[in-house]
Amino acid sequence: MMSIDLTAAPPRRTVRATAAWMLTVHLYVAAWFWALAIVVVGLAIVVINLLGQVSTSIVAFSQQGALWFPFSMFIGVTAAYLPVHVAAGLTRRTMSLGALIAAVVTGLVYGAVFGALLLIERALFGALGWHWRILDSVSAADTGALDFVVASALTFVVAYVSGLLVCLTYQRVGGWWGTLALPLTAGPIFAVSALFARDTGPFSTATWFGGAQPLLVATVVTVVLVAAMGLVFDRLTRGAAVPTRTS
Repeated sequence: MMSIDLTAAPPRRTVRATAAWMLTVHLYVAAWFWALAIVVVGLAIVVINLLGQVSTSIVAFSQQGALWFPFSMFIGVTAAYLPVHVAAGLTRRTMSLGALIAAVVTGLVYGAVFGALLLIERALFGALGWHWRILDSVSAADTGALDFVVASALTFVVAYVSGLLVCLTYQRVGGWWGTLALPLTAGPIFAVSALFARDTGPFSTATWFGGAQPLLVATVVTVVLVAAMGLVFDRLTRGAAVPTRTS
């Protein structure tokens, strides 16, 4: 059986290989997720049209699945891969950087596919003479598809990096402290969702934090938050212990 020895490869190459492996896993799952989502959305449109009138985007409701399913995948895949990575003689640094690259790229891919499906759905609704709008609070504009996609893609990125952070926090500090730390490790998902929201309950986050450019302000804050989360994940990974086999 032929294998590739990455232990002697330069760090840049091993980071690329690690990112490529994790991306392969997550994008394979993404292909199945969106294929099933298309089937479910298509059936939902047909059923709703038979029972009443289609007036809102059905694709938009897939946002929550695209948020939390990959989030859990990043927790599981990272937990399983870290011991294998270290056992192969690769460094925790390459694991950290490769995983972060995979999380960011996966989030952007999900956002791109999500956006493409929204545009296709909007065109289909227009061709059939149906009214199309987005019923969701996670948007920086009233019904703007582009703003909604940008907000969703950035929220996906935060969620997937958060999955990495949740995984390593549990690995480093254990179950009790890992659970108590969830407001800090998983909390950014809800914080970013609220930041992009037009209104969160009685509060107008766009007015409070965005001023005349709520999407721009929310985007900048999100990028800074992702960078901070990535730094914490990197530090946790570099000091992570992995199980060793004893004879």
